[in-house]
Amino acid sequence: MDSIPQLRLAIVGGGIGGLTLAVALTRMGVDAKIQIDIYESAAKLTQVGAGITLWPRGWEILKALDLEEDLAAFLNPGQEIPSKDKLVLSLVFKKSDQPEDVHISDLSFPGGSVSFHRADVLTVLLAHISPRIQIHLGCRLTSFVESDADVELSFKNGETARCDMLVGADGINSVVRRGFLAKENNLSADDAVREAHPLWTGTTVYRSVMESSLVAQLDPKHPALLRPVSFCGKNKHVVAYPISAGRQINAVAFFSDPGKENTLFDGPSTVPKTTVNVSALYPNWSAETKCITDNMINPSRWAIEIVKPLERYGAGRIVLLGDSAHAMPPHLGNGAGQAFEDAYILAHLVAASPPVSGERIDIAHIIASYSAVRQPFGNFVVQASVEQGKNYEFEGAEFADVREGDTVAPERLAALEERISDLVRWTWDSSIADDLHHALELMGAPQVTQASTCGTRRE
Repeated sequence: MDSIPQLRLAIVGGGIGGLTLAVALTRMGVDAKIQIDIYESAAKLTQVGAGITLWPRGWEILKALDLEEDLAAFLNPGQEIPSKDKLVLSLVFKKSDQPEDVHISDLSFPGGSVSFHRADVLTVLLAHISPRIQIHLGCRLTSFVESDADVELSFKNGETARCDMLVGADGINSVVRRGFLAKENNLSADDAVREAHPLWTGTTVYRSVMESSLVAQLDPKHPALLRPVSFCGKNKHVVAYPISAGRQINAVAFFSDPGKENTLFDGPSTVPKTTVNVSALYPNWSAETKCITDNMINPSRWAIEIVKPLERYGAGRIVLLGDSAHAMPPHLGNGAGQAFEDAYILAHLVAASPPVSGERIDIAHIIASYSAVRQPFGNFVVQASVEQGKNYEFEGAEFADVREGDTVAPERLAALEERISDLVRWTWDSSIADDLHHALELMGAPQVTQASTCGTRRE
């Protein structure tokens, strides 16, 4: 740095959310004005889990960050850059807990959705981070102490660091969230651990990636070769969709125990490799479903957990981003999208703060403005994701009489189709630009003329 930085910003977590924040700050030129450090617990940057889905609202952000062209290279066959001017068939839903699939819905909407391998997204993000931003690997945060002057970070390897603003992008088991809740609620260390612990939704999943050529050989017309498809049934469903430019299929098999919702999961929430015969969990399901489950070899096992709804996503010098603030089930395909939104708005608020004019930066005001906009929306998406999962598995009260394999009347499936569509409609009917303008207004900052300018043009 050419001079003493007016703000030291520490990002704990080198996943999708933390790296997107770094890219956004780079795009806005903020990296030249403040010190930015990323602390990642792993020895190298990798992404656990295979696939992510992006909708028009999320793609709007990636376009504004000039990532569209690089990501387009990883689009799957039949997919194209989302445009709200074009209606696209994006999601296929079938009732499949029986020998023959029964159509529920072919969901089309403006812009469609696109799917990527997480590793490909990570590669693109890393390529666009300023060399001024330091990435510290092997640094697992154990605790932090916030004072009026700054925040002191302590890591498992014995190292310490200081910052003026701490961004917790450290996932569902966030150490930053634990410390934030301890201070917010004046909790003891043990009580803070209990309060910060994620809740199990009652759903467990197996995840696997398979070669598309294998599926095509078994069923050349399998719908998952072209787009996301959800094979639905009572308390279970299977989702499959293409990734890696169509070379692979990401498969996720869900099964739920509704009576365990909002309990604590017993045992490790993630097991990287298992020998479970996934197909045996879906007896008498359709041939298209079995084509996927039969080929889920050595899948990982995950307990689907959520973060208890937070009253705010930050205060003082501490702010939460991504899964650390609002970890959610994958049923709306929007976990990554919400991390993008958090990062995009927070970056704009930091960029709109006064370092250029030499005034004192009001960190608390930045965080309060961010939380006022992101907390209600993030919490809404978590709840909508939970509800959508119940739709996929016929868990609502209106299906209390339905058992696995039962025939469901067409009019009841039509009503289910409408509920599924209503819960996902916001992903293309709304724009991040409105939330950004609201956040900047709360900051008392100049408004961005267009969201796509990423804060470079102001009025």
